[in-house]
Amino acid sequence: MTSVSTKIAVIVASAVTYVLGKAITAPIPTPWHVGQLLIGVFLPAFFVIVSDTVPAAVGAGIGTFIGDVVFLVPLGATTPVLSLVAGVPANFVGILLFGWFVKRLRSWSGFVASTISFVTLGNLIAAVAVVLFIPLPTTLILGFVVFWNTTSIPAILVAVPILVRAVRPLYGRTSLLSYEPDWLSNVTFRQTTVALAFGALFVVIGAALFLSTLPNPITGFDAVYFELAAAIVLIVAPITGVIAGGKLQAKQPAG
Repeated sequence: MTSVSTKIAVIVASAVTYVLGKAITAPIPTPWHVGQLLIGVFLPAFFVIVSDTVPAAVGAGIGTFIGDVVFLVPLGATTPVLSLVAGVPANFVGILLFGWFVKRLRSWSGFVASTISFVTLGNLIAAVAVVLFIPLPTTLILGFVVFWNTTSIPAILVAVPILVRAVRPLYGRTSLLSYEPDWLSNVTFRQTTVALAFGALFVVIGAALFLSTLPNPITGFDAVYFELAAAIVLIVAPITGVIAGGKLQAKQPAG
């Protein structure tokens, strides 16, 4: 059983690192001038894997709010209320479910599938809240999800395994690291390549969608962009999550 002091330390570590991550990407322009690049989400994703799940998810929610208020509100990219309505619940739920499933599945395939599935879910929660709160055309919901997926999914797939391996010598020296994902030691080059390919897929599709023509912030997507975004969010993301889990699990040696 983890002590209360350790749980508080996990919340603080997850929140503070997420705030710092948001600070780095806050000045980068985003479509429709709402929110920011979600590259920094790999930080709470890392903590939810190596630490207690709920405290790390709570830290993600707190870090989202503090980072938004300190760095995004002055830029006009959000408001404190919008952060509470959209960013906080989306990050908490997405990171919480991601952590639960990664620890339950205990495999590289589970990590890849959980990243794609629950990051998309969290981004969808945020997008729905943003569009309904501001308000904006509902067709922009899919646009926000695609944009956030193109940065958050690759960031987690690339950065989290690197961080987990980097802190391995620290296990037993700090109470923050209470879960060691031993499944990472069995990851093959092929599995890593396939996982990164899924991340690259979201970058390429998102870039093609947004570099062609950004949806109008007043009228939303034209028909073709709405259909493409709908396919990415509602079809590609869940299916790639399942495929990643199934195919990579099949490649693992029996033991």
